Amino acid sequence: MAAEPIGAPTVDIVQRYLRAGTLRLGDPPPLSLYVHLPWCLAKCPYCDFNSHAVPAMGGLPEQRYLEALVADLESALPQVWGRPVVSVFIGGGTPSLITPLGIERLLGDIRARLPLEPGCEITLEANPGSFERGRFKSFRAAGVTRLSIGVQSFDDGMLRQLGRVHDAAQARGRSPKRKRPSIPSIST
Repeated sequence: MAAEPIGAPTVDIVQRYLRAGTLRLGDPPPLSLYVHLPWCLAKCPYCDFNSHAVPAMGGLPEQRYLEALVADLESALPQVWGRPVVSVFIGGGTPSLITPLGIERLLGDIRARLPLEPGCEITLEANPGSFERGRFKSFRAAGVTRLSIGVQSFDDGMLRQLGRVHDAAQARGRSPKRKRPSIPSIST
């Protein structure tokens, strides 16, 4: 009879863990959901994210993209079914380029498929160069509870070098020194 190598589990130990009822798993942890909306006013040269400048012709394919997101969520439901969602982060790109109605639809589609915990934090990523006060009031009404604002620098020279569409004054929330870019149109 050959000797077992040092440190090798004995058959008894392995069988003890393989018996029915000895391994108990707790409830699965809650979920944090990340939703990616890949469009920006301009593609920054340093950005490694899947992001794209808004198409000059035709605008954002908002409806088709939201339908694809819902299909992707539905395909993942068997792996996450019944787990509560404690936070939703809508990132990108610049997700605030999507219409408030599109964000409302997206959040409604998520709520229809997954249980959102009371007080679930819903964050929308935005950039200083695409702020519009009325638009953000509409995002709040759609269910967004928090903004994540992409400010890489408060130095105008550095912002130009980074290819940002805003300046330091806009990043600070003060009057813009230069004209803000317009929000792109939406295609269906």
